[in-house]
Amino acid sequence: MVGGGIRPDGPGDVSWASSPAPPNSDLSDTAEENSVTLTIKSRVFIPETISLPMGQKTHLTIINHDSELHAFVPVGLLTHTHINLSGNGAPQFGKEGLLRVLLPTRGQTDIVFIPTRPGNYPFFCDLPGHVMRGNIVVQEKKGMVE
Repeated sequence: MVGGGIRPDGPGDVSWASSPAPPNSDLSDTAEENSVTLTIKSRVFIPETISLPMGQKTHLTIINHDSELHAFVPVGLLTHTHINLSGNGAPQFGKEGLLRVLLPTRGQTDIVFIPTRPGNYPFFCDLPGHVMRGNIVVQEKKGMVE
């Protein structure tokens, strides 16, 4: 999808692209997928640090085990990045892409994307009184040439 917008891919699924997708960014292909689970329990993100390989399709599952609402706010990680989003979380989008996902009690959200820029990307819960933070590190694959 070019130019930004939301497109349902199936029940509960949302795709987002805020700019033309880079080459090899097809999220529906059968390429090797990196699966990562981020759990919320007792107002803590577990694990607090996640490492992802740049350029590899990633399936990030976020599960809220708490009995209260939480948010997942990724800073910069999904800016201008095509994503597939599913689950019962409530996403909020801006002109640059996914801003945050609200996760209900015992809720789950799945985000499939391809990290395209190496770096450190903080994430947090922005609800009042919730001091929950973490970091996603996107690393270049060895032998990768830009």
